[in-house]
Amino acid sequence: MKVYEFGKKSAPALLLLPGTCCHWKGNFGRVIPLLEKDFRVLCVSYDGFDETENTEFPTMLEETEKIEAYIKEHCSGHIHGAYGCSLGGSFVGLLAARQNIHMDYGILGSSDLDQSPVAAAKLQTALLLPLLYPFIRDGKFKSRILQFCQFTHMVAESA
Repeated sequence: MKVYEFGKKSAPALLLLPGTCCHWKGNFGRVIPLLEKDFRVLCVSYDGFDETENTEFPTMLEETEKIEAYIKEHCSGHIHGAYGCSLGGSFVGLLAARQNIHMDYGILGSSDLDQSPVAAAKLQTALLLPLLYPFIRDGKFKSRILQFCQFTHMVAESA
């Protein structure tokens, strides 16, 4: 695991955690220049995700322990905030739950829509929302094809 640092060491630390199979530059490359003006930005590149290392992703718990060790060693165990998208959101949750470091704020970004350009996010939302909303509201899909897929999945799980 590597942590890329930007900004002044004396500034409040923000931890950025990318999503599954995402390169840290792809998730955060555009916002780091904006954040580093006021914050010490720590951007994690997980084992198995960084092109400069020959590593494999271990387990969530092992990678969490590495992140905690880094924060303890380089930030005296305290960060101002952490943002994780997708897989990174799971790390933020683990860091908060384990209470081995102090984090003032944690933000869990759960979808990849927050990483998409505005036009792509609007298109994805327009396509997915009509399909997913009936399931969230009624517990079943409106589309017969999606109902069949849901039924097939339930049958397979019970077998």
